[in-house]
Amino acid sequence: MKKLIAIALFVGFSALNISCSKQVTAQTQPTIESFVKTYFPDVEILSSIKDGLDYDVTLSDYTKIEFDGNLLGGKLEWDEIDCKHSTVYKTVPSTLIPSEISTHVAKYHSDYTIVKISKDRRGWEIELSNGIEIEFDRKFNVTEIDYKK
Repeated sequence: MKKLIAIALFVGFSALNISCSKQVTAQTQPTIESFVKTYFPDVEILSSIKDGLDYDVTLSDYTKIEFDGNLLGGKLEWDEIDCKHSTVYKTVPSTLIPSEISTHVAKYHSDYTIVKISKDRRGWEIELSNGIEIEFDRKFNVTEIDYKK
């Protein structure tokens, strides 16, 4: 009987922890809606999960976008866009890619497209359609290239 109570308490606390840390929002932030309409006009928001100040958004074509709400002033901004599994947008929209990164890809990897991009305070990271991952510092110098097999 004690084991049954212990299991019930564990399951109850686990469910409570999950429901408190992440929630599907019925109303998506206007910033996110505007971003999707601007850069991904042919799809809709399938889900928007709030995790603290951040949002994990999945579009109806399975594009995934992460928004960071931890910036100064509480401004919500994207920090990762993943189009690898997209059925509509096979690449990251070019208007979201810094020109220095686009130039590098055009010069050294012209046969491939950018399917994933992320940014943080240290720099940028992209993934190409052939699986190669390239990291850039804040000045857009290549710091690492990971060739997938």
